[in-house]
Amino acid sequence: MKKLFGLLLAVALLSASWAGVAQADKIDFNKFTCNQFVELAEGNDAETLAMLYFWLDGFVSAKTGDLVLDTSSVESDLEELLKQCKAKKNARVLSVLGH
Repeated sequence: MKKLFGLLLAVALLSASWAGVAQADKIDFNKFTCNQFVELAEGNDAETLAMLYFWLDGFVSAKTGDLVLDTSSVESDLEELLKQCKAKKNARVLSVLGH
């Protein structure tokens, strides 16, 4: 899992397109569940997971006003979100982020 997270940032920064997201034209984050997030993480879909992480980070940044991206915390942030989501698989990811 650590290898996935290590590659996550590189994939996100180097990728010119988000072709991996073409599987779903739209993601309704109001309905996006922890179970779906865990499946993506465990399925090693690094490109889609990176895109989701940065969208979620932007969402949280807009709510908190914290506009600094700490690239050294990406791995630990994802691990914490995965931990919380595994404990609350039916919860919405946005509700888990709010706590």
